[in-house]
This record gives sequence, structure tokens and C-alpha cells, in this order.
Amino acid sequence: MNTTRSYACLFLVFMISGFMSNAYAQLGACPPNIGFEDGSFNKWECFSGKVTGTGLIDVPAIGSMSNVHTISDNNGPQAVDPYGKFPVNCPNGSRYSIRLGNDQNGAQAERVSYTFNIPANMNDYSIIYNYAVVFQNPNHAEFQQPRFTSRVFDVTSNQYVSCGSFEFVASSSLLGFQQSSLGQNVFYKPWSPITINLNGYAGKTIRLEFTNNDCTLGGHFGYAYLDVNENCSTPITGNIYCNGSDSLRLKAPFGFQQYRWFNADFSQVLGTTNTLLLAPPPPPNTTFGLEIVPYPNLGCKDTLYSTVVLSPESFVFQVRDTVEACAFSSVDLTAPAVTSGSSPGLTYSYFRDISETEYLANPNAVKQSGTYYIKAVNATGCNDIRAVTVLIRNPPSLLVTNPPEACSPATVDLTTSLVTVGSDPGLVFSYWRDSLATTRVANPEKIDQNGTFYIRAQNSIGCHVTRSVRVSIAIMNLVNQTSCGNVDLTLRPVTEASSPGLTYTYFKDPGATEAVPDPKLVSSSGTYYIKGTNTTGCSIVQPVLVTVNPLPVINVINPVPVVFPATVNVSTSFANTPGVDYTFWSNPAATSSTIQPTAIGTSGTYYIRARNQFGCLATQPVVVVISPPPLPKIVAPNAFSPNNDGINDVFRPVIDGQIAQYYLRIMNRYGQEVFGTPDITRYWNGSLNGNKLPVGTYYWIFEGTDLYRESKVTQSGSVTLLR
Repeated sequence: MNTTRSYACLFLVFMISGFMSNAYAQLGACPPNIGFEDGSFNKWECFSGKVTGTGLIDVPAIGSMSNVHTISDNNGPQAVDPYGKFPVNCPNGSRYSIRLGNDQNGAQAERVSYTFNIPANMNDYSIIYNYAVVFQNPNHAEFQQPRFTSRVFDVTSNQYVSCGSFEFVASSSLLGFQQSSLGQNVFYKPWSPITINLNGYAGKTIRLEFTNNDCTLGGHFGYAYLDVNENCSTPITGNIYCNGSDSLRLKAPFGFQQYRWFNADFSQVLGTTNTLLLAPPPPPNTTFGLEIVPYPNLGCKDTLYSTVVLSPESFVFQVRDTVEACAFSSVDLTAPAVTSGSSPGLTYSYFRDISETEYLANPNAVKQSGTYYIKAVNATGCNDIRAVTVLIRNPPSLLVTNPPEACSPATVDLTTSLVTVGSDPGLVFSYWRDSLATTRVANPEKIDQNGTFYIRAQNSIGCHVTRSVRVSIAIMNLVNQTSCGNVDLTLRPVTEASSPGLTYTYFKDPGATEAVPDPKLVSSSGTYYIKGTNTTGCSIVQPVLVTVNPLPVINVINPVPVVFPATVNVSTSFANTPGVDYTFWSNPAATSSTIQPTAIGTSGTYYIRARNQFGCLATQPVVVVISPPPLPKIVAPNAFSPNNDGINDVFRPVIDGQIAQYYLRIMNRYGQEVFGTPDITRYWNGSLNGNKLPVGTYYWIFEGTDLYRESKVTQSGSVTLLR
């Protein structure tokens, strides 16, 4: 359903309950299925079609259609109209009603009709039906408005019966209507009866017609419900009483504007409601008359009669005065205990009022306190209605205070009054492991574990309530510690498995009298004791085994300084201990290893790490000093004589120091280069290109790089060439 559009549309519901005089009872039966009690549309005609723009209804007979002509079963909780909040099934106790139409718009129109014959000997004849309507007023012109029409057609005379025909057109000023709290401009009228006086129609054929339609513009919708009562003997019930009955209650159809009960000659008014209580019952064959007056324009005034009948059957009807239940529970009025002591074989029905106008939707699950009514009927028709008071008691007040946290091995007593102080007096307590109270606590006086438990409190009338209670028992689980050199007992891993919130102190003895001087620095193996104290002041003392393994010892003697390019072997700077592994590092964190610890050529601090059989580590620094060499120099002769005598035949400088990128040049006095070489093994023999150079003074220039200092070295001099 389009809820937004429905606010601009018509919602139409009518309920009809037809009651015919005792003509059919005398002939043996009501018209078949006039009340849909076989759960079908048998004997009814179903129509569906459109309403034209001028308001004409065009509905061909097409048979029942799903969601247009729908059977409603009243075998269960009653559904209610969403706008009027009244049950959609007729409250006359019948099993089936029908729904005409649906909540879709589109200028739709629907109709149902039923045709029957009035017996030829029945000149006094009436039909009573109930209806309820709900409109949403779209404020169109009157002929365009949604509407509901009910008509009675005299088939024999080929004309409509004026008293039984009426029409509702959507309007906000309809008499007896109330505005719905749902939507805008929605008005409804709960069940109301209409009576059709058909006196003088004996032997004629009559047709009932019920039609509803959307607005002619197609934007507003309507649907309807219909039911017909199949009690054809009389519309007045309760006229039969049995032996043992102390009263008789006549009941007329509800919903008329006025009721007046009379004695047989109409000389005395006996009552003005739809029921007449007679106590004690009058003699058999006593006749009563009832004048019913409908609301204006909703039917015709009529007079009904009822004759009292005495049945020889025994009739005993007893109802408990009061039935109690607890909140969050309900009362089952259908339980045999409620009517214990009554005659066997009675049929019961349940109402909210003594006039039987409002059925109790769920008599087996009454959840509100109040007065309700049970009606009993036996096989011969004897009946009575009695009141029963339902009291829904409030649950007991249960206040639960969580007990203070205990320290293991102590236990918690949930049965102490301190846990339930402030609760209602006189409660009976039980203790459970689950909220549904299916598993009992074996020993609630000695709870020895943490967790959530449940206390159920029950008062003297059986009402109960369940509340949770939290039990906290501090435990202390310690982890034995093994470390190298010393142990820190205050670290979290030592007590991590213990209860949170404990405060710890540290002792040498189980009596917790001799404190550990420095629990962060325990250097001796042994058993120590930790005391855990919670916020309530209870405490636990547990032992913890401490194992302190020795650290390896490294006695380092710094090596003797050397001069570059000499190297240092740091592996000989300490005495090796058997069973200890040693490694060498360039940083104290031992993340950068020393590549050649036996030939270190750079000054600096290096580190020796030792690991013993316990896995304990120790690191010691060692200082390496590599002294720098003297500045390199070139030693060259100042003269040479290349005469092949084996003495000073070549010029070859001698290098004192570490030189790289060597280059030697020889130039004459004119600055011309006569010799050059990067090869330190080559020499000058006093010639140029194989030709002997003349005697004289020549000049040499040496260039290179100091390997240690990585600086440029330049030196020059002169040499005399002799022959």
C-alpha cells in the first residue's frame, strides 16, 4: 500500500450481520451459506469493475477475485482495522467474514449480492445487519466522492425496498463518525446495526446488494468486510434456560440507538439496553417484546419478540471470582480451573463487556488487569454470562548488590542478606547459572570462581523476578623467572595471569615480613614471595622461583698501538674462556659486525660480545690505536753518469712512505719534458727516444697521493747528467 497516497484516499469498511425471523427455523434451515460459514462464496454473486467519471457503477459478474473478494478467518487473534482499530471480523461469533476490494485505487468498484425467498406464510419478517465504515475525504464534488451503498431489491416486484437502501458519501460531517488518529481527514464509524422491516413480503424473492467504489477520478480507494449471522430462529438470544439456572438474560443485537423491552401486552417497559436480565427466570412460554430504533437514516424501526423456553437439562455454571498472574505473564481464562464445578460439555466464549459487544481477542493470554466476562452455553441453548476479575500483579522488587571481591582461596556467599538488602520482605531466593534459571548453582554459599550468576526472587503469590549478580574472586598466578645477572620482579609478565587491580609487594619469606630491598634488581637465585592486595583489603601471597644465571666475564687488555700500515688482532686482547662463544662488533649494540677482527687497520673502539652456556651475554669495548706514518718523501741523487760502468748509470728516485698515483717527469733547462713515467719501477737512462742527451743539469718533478692521509704529494729537484 502506498501510505502517502492513502492519506488522500477513501478507506471503506462495512460489516453486515443479517438476522431473519424464525421463518427458516420453522422450515428447517437458514438460506445456505448466507454467513460464509462454509468458508467460500457459495450462493453469493461477486462483481468487479469500474466507476465511471459520472459516477456510474459498471461491475460485471466475474466471480470471486483474489484480493478483491477475500475470505477472512476469525479462528485466532482478531485483526483490527488500521484506521478505526475495530476487529475486521464481525463480532457476532461467526467463523468467517469477507473483504470487498483492496487498498489500491484506480476507480475500482466491487459488489456482492445474495438472493433468497421469504416463505409464503411469513408476513412478519425483518433483516438486521451491522456495518462499519471508514472514509478519507478527498473533497471532490459529491458525485465524484468515494461511497458505500447498501440496497435491498424486491426481485418479485422489480423494485428496491426504500427502507433498506442507504448510501454513505465521503464527508467530514457524517453523524456518529470519529476522526482517526492515522492520516489526515480520515473518519470512521464503528459497528452499527440497520434493521429492514419486510413485513408483507411473504412469498417474495429478495436480493441483498452491497457496493463500494473508489472516487471517480481514480485517486482514492475503499474496501469492505461483510458477515451474515446464520441464526435464523430469532435475533434475540438467551431465551432458553435449564434446570438449576437462577437467572435468564435476553440479548438483542447491539449498536442501535434505542432499546425498549416490554412485557407481552406492552403495558410495562422492562429495560432500555440491549440486554434484559431476569432473575429468577420467568415461567416457560412467557413472551417479551423489544422495540429497536436505529440511528437516523440508518434503517427502520422494528419490533422483535422472544418466548421463554425451559429445558429439562441441568445447567451449572461457576466462575472463579479472581484469577491472578504476574507481570510479564498472562492469565488463561480458558483453563479448566477457571470454570471448575460447571456442568460438563459447556461451550465458552469470552467478552470484555457484559453486553457481549466486544469479544476478548486472546482469552488464553490476558495481560491486563480488569473485569472480563465468560459466557457458557450448553447443547440445548441454555446460557449464562459471569464476570471474572483478572489481577496482573507487579513483580517483586529485587535489589542486588554485588558482593565485595574476595581473595582466593576464600569463597563468596551469595545467600548473605547483604547481597539482596533493600528487596521486598518475605521473598524466597534461588540461585542459578543462567538468566533463564535452568541450571542451579550447586552451592551458592561457597562460590569459588569468578562469573555472573543469577538470583531469582519469588513472592507469596508465585510472581518472580531474576537479576544478575557479579562474583569476583581475586587470584594470583605467578610466572617463575629466569634471567642473566638479575631479575626484575615488578615486570608485568611476572603477574600477568593474575586478577587485575591488585597491588603488589615483594618479600623474602612466606609470612611476608622481610621485604626484598630492590624487587627491580634481584641478583640471587631463590624463592621469593609476592603479596597481591585488592581494593577491599584482602590479600594473597604466592611464591615465585627466581633463577639468576651468571654473566660471562671478559677481561680486555687494549692492544699496543701500531703505526700504519700495521694492523691489530683484537681476538688476542682477552683470555678465552672454554665454552664461551665470542663475536666482534663495531658498535655497542652488536648490530654491525667487525669484518676482520684479526687485522684491524683503523683506530677506534670495537666490542667483544661473549655468550655463555646459559645464553647470557656480556659486551666489553676494546680500543685500537693505529698511529699515522711519517709524511712520505722522495730521495733522489743529484747526479748520475749513464756510462755502463755499473755505478750510477740511471736516475731512479727512492720513495720513503706510502704513495699512490705515482708520476715522474724529467725536463731540460728549456722546460721540455725528456722523460715521464707512472711506473715506479722505471728509471731514466739519460736519453730521449734512444738518443743520448748532452751533459748538463736537468730538473725532475714527482707527483703522487699519500695513501694514509689521502693528500697530494709533490716534490722536485735537479740532477746533473755526466758522461
